[in-house]
Amino acid sequence: MRDSSGLEQLKQRVDAKLEAIRQQQRWRQLLPLRDSEDTVNLSHNDYLALRSDVHFQDLAWQAARHWPAGSGASRLLGGEHVIYGELEQAFSQWKGAESALYFSSGYAANEALMKALALEGACFFSDSLNHASLIDGMALAKLGPEQKHIFRHNDLAHLEELLQRFPCDLPVIVTESLFSMDGDYCPLPELAALARSYRALLVLDEAHSLGIVGPQGQGLLSAHGLSHDQILTINPCGKAMGGMGALIAGPNWFRDYLVNTARSFIFSTGPSPWTAAALLESVRYVAELQERRSRLAELSLRIRHRLGSMGFDCGAGSSHIIPVLLGSEVRALAAEQYLASQGIKTKAIRPPTVAVGTSRLRISLHAGLHDADLTRLFHAFEGLSHA
Repeated sequence: MRDSSGLEQLKQRVDAKLEAIRQQQRWRQLLPLRDSEDTVNLSHNDYLALRSDVHFQDLAWQAARHWPAGSGASRLLGGEHVIYGELEQAFSQWKGAESALYFSSGYAANEALMKALALEGACFFSDSLNHASLIDGMALAKLGPEQKHIFRHNDLAHLEELLQRFPCDLPVIVTESLFSMDGDYCPLPELAALARSYRALLVLDEAHSLGIVGPQGQGLLSAHGLSHDQILTINPCGKAMGGMGALIAGPNWFRDYLVNTARSFIFSTGPSPWTAAALLESVRYVAELQERRSRLAELSLRIRHRLGSMGFDCGAGSSHIIPVLLGSEVRALAAEQYLASQGIKTKAIRPPTVAVGTSRLRISLHAGLHDADLTRLFHAFEGLSHA
Protein backbone atom coordinates (compact mmCIF):
# COMPACT_ATOMS: atom_id res chain seq x y z
CA MET A 1 0.00 0.00 0.00
CA ARG A 2 1.33 3.43 -0.97
CA ASP A 3 2.38 5.60 1.93
CA SER A 4 0.38 8.78 2.27
CA SER A 5 0.76 11.89 4.34
CA GLY A 6 -1.36 12.79 7.30
CA LEU A 7 -3.06 15.48 5.25
CA GLU A 8 -3.97 12.98 2.53
CA GLN A 9 -5.37 10.62 5.15
CA LEU A 10 -7.43 13.53 6.50
CA LYS A 11 -8.66 14.43 3.01
CA GLN A 12 -10.01 10.94 2.42
CA ARG A 13 -12.10 11.14 5.56
CA VAL A 14 -13.22 14.71 4.94
CA ASP A 15 -14.22 13.86 1.35
CA ALA A 16 -16.45 11.08 2.66
CA LYS A 17 -18.07 13.43 5.17
CA LEU A 18 -18.66 16.11 2.54
CA GLU A 19 -20.12 13.61 0.09
CA ALA A 20 -22.56 12.45 2.76
CA ILE A 21 -23.61 16.07 3.30
CA ARG A 22 -24.18 16.48 -0.46
CA GLN A 23 -26.19 13.28 -0.65
CA GLN A 24 -28.42 14.56 2.14
CA GLN A 25 -28.87 17.82 0.17
CA ARG A 26 -27.45 19.75 3.14
CA TRP A 27 -24.49 21.30 1.36
CA ARG A 28 -23.79 24.87 2.45
CA GLN A 29 -21.44 27.50 1.13
CA LEU A 30 -20.50 31.10 1.79
CA LEU A 31 -22.05 33.60 -0.61
CA PRO A 32 -20.88 37.25 -0.56
CA LEU A 33 -23.54 39.90 -0.14
CA ARG A 34 -24.73 41.23 -3.48
CA ASP A 35 -27.83 43.15 -2.50
CA SER A 36 -29.24 45.57 -5.01
CA GLU A 37 -32.26 47.79 -5.30
CA ASP A 38 -33.98 44.87 -7.06
CA THR A 39 -33.65 42.60 -4.02
CA VAL A 40 -35.72 42.58 -0.85
CA ASN A 41 -33.35 41.05 1.69
CA LEU A 42 -35.14 39.14 4.45
CA SER A 43 -32.22 36.90 5.42
CA HIS A 44 -30.20 38.97 7.91
CA ASN A 45 -30.64 39.94 11.57
CA ASP A 46 -30.09 43.69 11.24
CA TYR A 47 -33.57 44.22 12.64
CA LEU A 48 -33.29 47.99 13.20
CA ALA A 49 -31.55 48.59 9.85
CA LEU A 50 -28.48 50.14 11.46
CA ARG A 51 -26.14 48.97 8.68
CA SER A 52 -27.92 51.25 6.22
CA ASP A 53 -28.40 54.09 8.70
CA VAL A 54 -25.86 56.65 7.48
CA HIS A 55 -26.14 58.77 10.63
CA PHE A 56 -25.50 55.84 12.95
CA GLN A 57 -22.62 54.55 10.84
CA ASP A 58 -21.01 57.98 11.01
CA LEU A 59 -21.42 58.09 14.80
CA ALA A 60 -19.88 54.63 15.09
CA TRP A 61 -16.95 55.54 12.84
CA GLN A 62 -16.26 58.77 14.71
CA ALA A 63 -16.29 56.88 18.01
CA ALA A 64 -14.07 54.05 16.76
CA ARG A 65 -11.42 56.20 15.13
CA HIS A 66 -9.96 57.19 18.49
CA TRP A 67 -9.08 53.58 19.34
CA PRO A 68 -6.79 50.93 17.87
CA ALA A 69 -8.32 48.20 15.70
CA GLY A 70 -6.90 45.42 17.87
CA SER A 71 -6.70 45.13 21.64
CA GLY A 72 -3.17 43.70 21.53
CA ALA A 73 -3.69 40.94 24.08
CA SER A 74 -6.22 39.25 26.31
CA ARG A 75 -7.90 41.71 28.64
CA LEU A 76 -6.06 40.29 31.67
CA LEU A 77 -2.70 40.36 29.92
CA GLY A 78 -2.11 43.90 28.65
CA GLY A 79 -5.20 44.19 26.45
CA GLU A 80 -7.58 46.06 28.74
CA HIS A 81 -8.74 49.33 27.15
CA VAL A 82 -10.78 52.01 28.87
CA ILE A 83 -13.51 51.74 26.23
CA TYR A 84 -14.47 48.26 27.48
CA GLY A 85 -15.31 49.59 30.91
CA GLU A 86 -17.22 52.54 29.45
CA LEU A 87 -19.28 50.18 27.31
CA GLU A 88 -19.94 47.77 30.18
CA GLN A 89 -21.03 50.56 32.51
CA ALA A 90 -23.35 52.16 29.96
CA PHE A 91 -24.81 48.81 28.93
CA SER A 92 -25.47 47.63 32.47
CA GLN A 93 -27.20 50.93 33.31
CA TRP A 94 -29.38 50.65 30.20
CA LYS A 95 -30.10 46.99 30.87
CA GLY A 96 -30.87 47.53 34.55
CA ALA A 97 -28.11 45.31 35.93
CA GLU A 98 -25.32 46.02 38.42
CA SER A 99 -22.61 45.16 35.92
CA ALA A 100 -21.78 43.55 32.58
CA LEU A 101 -18.79 41.84 30.97
CA TYR A 102 -17.99 42.16 27.26
CA PHE A 103 -17.10 39.03 25.26
CA SER A 104 -15.94 38.76 21.65
CA SER A 105 -19.09 36.88 20.53
CA GLY A 106 -22.39 35.53 21.76
CA TYR A 107 -21.09 32.02 21.20
CA ALA A 108 -18.07 32.64 23.43
CA ALA A 109 -20.27 34.24 26.10
CA ASN A 110 -22.74 31.35 26.18
CA GLU A 111 -20.03 28.70 26.27
CA ALA A 112 -18.24 30.52 29.08
CA LEU A 113 -21.40 31.04 31.10
CA MET A 114 -22.61 27.44 30.91
CA LYS A 115 -19.22 26.14 32.00
CA ALA A 116 -18.94 28.73 34.77
CA LEU A 117 -22.31 27.69 36.20
CA ALA A 118 -21.43 23.98 36.29
CA LEU A 119 -20.61 24.14 40.00
CA GLU A 120 -20.95 21.47 42.64
CA GLY A 121 -24.63 20.69 43.20
CA ALA A 122 -25.75 22.39 39.97
CA CYS A 123 -28.06 20.81 37.41
CA PHE A 124 -29.33 22.35 34.19
CA PHE A 125 -32.84 22.46 32.74
CA SER A 126 -32.61 23.57 29.13
CA ASP A 127 -35.31 24.37 26.55
CA SER A 128 -35.20 21.88 23.68
CA LEU A 129 -34.84 24.66 21.09
CA ASN A 130 -31.96 26.52 22.75
CA HIS A 131 -29.13 27.76 20.57
CA ALA A 132 -26.13 25.57 19.73
CA SER A 133 -23.81 27.77 21.80
CA LEU A 134 -25.80 27.01 24.96
CA ILE A 135 -25.85 23.31 24.13
CA ASP A 136 -22.11 23.28 23.40
CA GLY A 137 -21.40 25.18 26.62
CA MET A 138 -23.16 22.48 28.61
CA ALA A 139 -21.23 19.82 26.69
CA LEU A 140 -17.93 21.54 27.54
CA ALA A 141 -18.98 21.58 31.19
CA LYS A 142 -18.94 17.75 31.04
CA LEU A 143 -22.23 17.45 32.89
CA GLY A 144 -23.31 14.02 34.01
CA PRO A 145 -26.69 12.63 32.86
CA GLU A 146 -28.21 13.56 36.21
CA GLN A 147 -27.07 17.18 35.74
CA LYS A 148 -28.65 18.02 32.36
CA HIS A 149 -32.34 17.79 31.55
CA ILE A 150 -34.12 18.99 28.42
CA PHE A 151 -37.68 20.24 28.67
CA ARG A 152 -40.06 20.45 25.74
CA HIS A 153 -40.07 23.82 24.06
CA ASN A 154 -41.82 26.43 26.25
CA ASP A 155 -43.58 23.60 28.14
CA LEU A 156 -43.75 24.79 31.74
CA ALA A 157 -45.59 21.68 32.94
CA HIS A 158 -42.77 19.49 31.62
CA LEU A 159 -40.16 21.78 33.16
CA GLU A 160 -41.83 21.60 36.56
CA GLU A 161 -42.09 17.83 36.27
CA LEU A 162 -38.33 17.65 35.68
CA LEU A 163 -37.59 20.06 38.55
CA GLN A 164 -39.57 17.80 40.86
CA ARG A 165 -38.03 14.56 39.57
CA PHE A 166 -34.44 15.80 39.70
CA PRO A 167 -33.99 18.02 42.75
CA CYS A 168 -30.59 19.59 43.31
CA ASP A 169 -28.92 22.34 45.29
CA LEU A 170 -28.58 24.74 42.36
CA PRO A 171 -31.15 24.29 39.58
CA VAL A 172 -30.28 26.37 36.50
CA ILE A 173 -33.06 27.03 33.98
CA VAL A 174 -31.71 28.05 30.57
CA THR A 175 -33.81 29.59 27.81
CA GLU A 176 -33.81 32.10 25.01
CA SER A 177 -36.12 35.09 25.24
CA LEU A 178 -36.97 34.93 21.52
CA PHE A 179 -36.27 31.72 19.62
CA SER A 180 -34.46 32.43 16.38
CA MET A 181 -36.01 29.76 14.15
CA ASP A 182 -39.58 29.65 15.46
CA GLY A 183 -39.99 33.36 16.17
CA ASP A 184 -41.83 32.80 19.45
CA TYR A 185 -41.10 34.27 22.87
CA CYS A 186 -40.55 32.27 26.02
CA PRO A 187 -43.26 32.66 28.72
CA LEU A 188 -40.89 34.74 30.82
CA PRO A 189 -43.13 35.85 33.74
CA GLU A 190 -44.23 32.26 34.29
CA LEU A 191 -40.66 30.97 33.97
CA ALA A 192 -39.46 33.53 36.50
CA ALA A 193 -42.22 32.56 38.93
CA LEU A 194 -41.37 28.87 38.53
CA ALA A 195 -37.69 29.62 39.11
CA ARG A 196 -38.55 31.45 42.34
CA SER A 197 -40.70 28.53 43.51
CA TYR A 198 -37.84 26.07 43.10
CA ARG A 199 -35.06 28.48 44.16
CA ALA A 200 -33.61 28.12 40.69
CA LEU A 201 -31.38 30.45 38.73
CA LEU A 202 -32.90 31.64 35.45
CA VAL A 203 -30.50 32.31 32.56
CA LEU A 204 -31.93 34.24 29.62
CA ASP A 205 -30.33 34.64 26.18
CA GLU A 206 -31.63 37.94 24.76
CA ALA A 207 -29.95 37.64 21.33
CA HIS A 208 -33.03 38.28 19.18
CA SER A 209 -35.04 40.49 21.55
CA LEU A 210 -32.31 42.95 22.51
CA GLY A 211 -33.01 46.30 20.87
CA ILE A 212 -36.51 45.18 19.86
CA VAL A 213 -38.71 44.89 22.96
CA GLY A 214 -38.83 46.79 26.22
CA PRO A 215 -39.36 50.52 26.86
CA GLN A 216 -36.02 51.41 25.23
CA GLY A 217 -35.29 48.11 23.54
CA GLN A 218 -33.54 46.64 26.61
CA GLY A 219 -35.01 43.19 25.92
CA LEU A 220 -37.74 40.86 27.12
CA LEU A 221 -36.68 41.09 30.76
CA SER A 222 -37.41 44.81 30.75
CA ALA A 223 -40.57 44.39 28.67
CA HIS A 224 -42.07 42.33 31.51
CA GLY A 225 -40.83 44.65 34.24
CA LEU A 226 -38.48 42.00 35.66
CA SER A 227 -35.05 42.68 37.11
CA HIS A 228 -31.63 41.04 37.30
CA ASP A 229 -32.14 40.25 40.99
CA GLN A 230 -32.71 36.56 40.22
CA ILE A 231 -31.82 36.40 36.53
CA LEU A 232 -28.62 36.43 34.45
CA THR A 233 -28.85 37.61 30.85
CA ILE A 234 -26.64 37.06 27.81
CA ASN A 235 -26.88 39.96 25.38
CA PRO A 236 -25.36 39.32 21.93
CA CYS A 237 -24.92 42.52 19.96
CA GLY A 238 -24.59 41.31 16.36
CA LYS A 239 -28.27 41.62 15.52
CA ALA A 240 -30.47 44.63 16.30
CA MET A 241 -27.57 46.39 18.03
CA GLY A 242 -25.70 46.56 14.73
CA GLY A 243 -22.30 45.48 16.06
CA MET A 244 -20.66 42.33 17.38
CA GLY A 245 -19.74 40.69 20.64
CA ALA A 246 -21.94 40.04 23.66
CA LEU A 247 -22.34 41.20 27.25
CA ILE A 248 -23.27 38.99 30.18
CA ALA A 249 -25.24 41.12 32.64
CA GLY A 250 -25.76 40.43 36.33
CA PRO A 251 -24.45 41.34 39.79
CA ASN A 252 -20.94 42.65 40.44
CA TRP A 253 -19.79 39.51 42.21
CA PHE A 254 -20.74 37.37 39.21
CA ARG A 255 -18.74 39.59 36.87
CA ASP A 256 -15.74 39.08 39.15
CA TYR A 257 -16.32 35.33 38.98
CA LEU A 258 -16.37 35.35 35.16
CA VAL A 259 -13.22 37.47 34.92
CA ASN A 260 -11.42 34.90 37.04
CA THR A 261 -12.85 31.65 35.63
CA ALA A 262 -14.34 32.09 32.11
CA ARG A 263 -11.79 30.46 29.81
CA SER A 264 -13.05 32.06 26.58
CA PHE A 265 -12.58 35.43 28.29
CA ILE A 266 -9.25 34.73 29.99
CA PHE A 267 -7.52 33.06 27.04
CA SER A 268 -8.90 35.14 24.14
CA THR A 269 -7.51 38.36 22.72
CA GLY A 270 -9.84 41.16 23.74
CA PRO A 271 -12.50 42.26 21.25
CA SER A 272 -11.61 45.04 18.87
CA PRO A 273 -11.79 48.41 20.68
CA TRP A 274 -13.38 49.69 17.46
CA THR A 275 -16.39 47.42 17.99
CA ALA A 276 -16.62 48.36 21.66
CA ALA A 277 -16.67 52.07 20.80
CA ALA A 278 -19.30 51.51 18.10
CA LEU A 279 -21.44 49.50 20.51
CA LEU A 280 -21.30 52.28 23.07
CA GLU A 281 -22.85 54.55 20.44
CA SER A 282 -25.37 51.83 19.60
CA VAL A 283 -26.57 51.55 23.21
CA ARG A 284 -27.34 55.29 23.22
CA TYR A 285 -28.81 55.28 19.72
CA VAL A 286 -31.02 52.19 19.93
CA ALA A 287 -32.74 53.49 23.06
CA GLU A 288 -34.33 56.23 20.93
CA LEU A 289 -35.62 54.04 18.07
CA GLN A 290 -39.15 53.37 19.30
CA GLU A 291 -40.65 54.20 15.89
CA ARG A 292 -38.60 51.44 14.30
CA ARG A 293 -39.64 48.97 16.98
CA SER A 294 -43.27 49.87 16.38
CA ARG A 295 -42.74 49.49 12.63
CA LEU A 296 -41.39 45.97 13.13
CA ALA A 297 -44.43 44.99 15.20
CA GLU A 298 -46.74 46.39 12.50
CA LEU A 299 -44.88 44.56 9.72
CA SER A 300 -45.02 41.26 11.58
CA LEU A 301 -48.77 41.53 12.11
CA ARG A 302 -49.47 42.41 8.47
CA ILE A 303 -47.23 39.75 6.97
CA ARG A 304 -48.35 36.95 9.26
CA HIS A 305 -51.99 37.76 8.52
CA ARG A 306 -51.50 37.94 4.77
CA LEU A 307 -49.41 34.77 4.46
CA GLY A 308 -51.86 32.94 6.70
CA SER A 309 -54.70 33.92 4.38
CA MET A 310 -52.73 32.30 1.53
CA GLY A 311 -52.58 29.03 3.46
CA PHE A 312 -49.01 29.24 4.76
CA ASP A 313 -48.25 28.06 8.29
CA CYS A 314 -46.28 30.79 10.07
CA GLY A 315 -46.18 29.13 13.48
CA ALA A 316 -47.53 30.45 16.75
CA GLY A 317 -45.17 33.39 17.23
CA SER A 318 -45.84 37.10 16.95
CA SER A 319 -42.32 38.51 16.52
CA HIS A 320 -40.30 39.96 13.65
CA ILE A 321 -38.96 36.46 12.90
CA ILE A 322 -41.51 34.61 10.78
CA PRO A 323 -41.06 30.91 9.97
CA VAL A 324 -42.94 29.61 6.94
CA LEU A 325 -43.18 25.91 7.76
CA LEU A 326 -42.88 23.69 4.69
CA GLY A 327 -41.83 20.30 6.07
CA SER A 328 -39.41 18.77 3.63
CA GLU A 329 -35.93 20.02 2.83
CA VAL A 330 -36.59 19.71 -0.89
CA ARG A 331 -39.68 21.89 -0.65
CA ALA A 332 -37.91 24.51 1.47
CA LEU A 333 -34.95 24.75 -0.93
CA ALA A 334 -37.28 24.98 -3.93
CA ALA A 335 -39.21 27.78 -2.20
CA GLU A 336 -36.00 29.67 -1.47
CA GLN A 337 -34.97 29.44 -5.12
CA TYR A 338 -38.39 30.52 -6.39
CA LEU A 339 -38.49 33.56 -4.13
CA ALA A 340 -34.95 34.48 -5.19
CA SER A 341 -36.13 34.47 -8.81
CA GLN A 342 -38.76 37.01 -7.74
CA GLY A 343 -36.22 39.26 -6.02
CA ILE A 344 -36.98 38.09 -2.48
CA LYS A 345 -33.95 36.91 -0.50
CA THR A 346 -34.81 34.56 2.33
CA LYS A 347 -33.18 31.37 3.57
CA ALA A 348 -34.32 27.77 3.72
CA ILE A 349 -33.69 26.44 7.22
CA ARG A 350 -33.23 22.69 7.38
CA PRO A 351 -31.65 19.97 9.50
CA PRO A 352 -29.54 19.95 11.55
CA THR A 353 -30.54 23.54 12.41
CA VAL A 354 -34.15 22.39 12.82
CA ALA A 355 -35.66 18.95 13.34
CA VAL A 356 -36.24 16.60 10.41
CA GLY A 357 -39.65 17.29 8.87
CA THR A 358 -39.79 20.91 10.04
CA SER A 359 -37.79 22.62 7.28
CA ARG A 360 -38.93 26.16 6.61
CA LEU A 361 -38.26 29.54 5.16
CA ARG A 362 -37.11 32.06 7.75
CA ILE A 363 -38.38 35.59 7.08
CA SER A 364 -36.31 38.03 9.09
CA LEU A 365 -37.97 41.44 9.11
CA HIS A 366 -36.17 44.75 9.48
CA ALA A 367 -37.29 48.31 9.98
CA GLY A 368 -35.95 49.40 6.58
CA LEU A 369 -38.72 47.63 4.67
CA HIS A 370 -41.14 49.81 2.69
CA ASP A 371 -44.72 49.16 1.62
CA ALA A 372 -43.49 48.56 -1.93
CA ASP A 373 -41.30 45.75 -0.55
CA LEU A 374 -44.34 44.17 1.07
CA THR A 375 -46.22 44.31 -2.23
CA ARG A 376 -43.37 42.40 -3.90
CA LEU A 377 -43.23 39.93 -1.03
CA PHE A 378 -46.95 39.19 -1.18
CA HIS A 379 -46.86 38.84 -4.98
CA ALA A 380 -43.98 36.36 -4.72
CA PHE A 381 -45.74 34.27 -2.10
CA GLU A 382 -48.93 34.25 -4.18
CA GLY A 383 -46.85 32.72 -6.96
CA LEU A 384 -45.26 30.27 -4.54
CA SER A 385 -48.68 29.15 -3.28
CA HIS A 386 -49.56 28.07 -6.84
CA ALA A 387 -46.16 26.68 -7.80
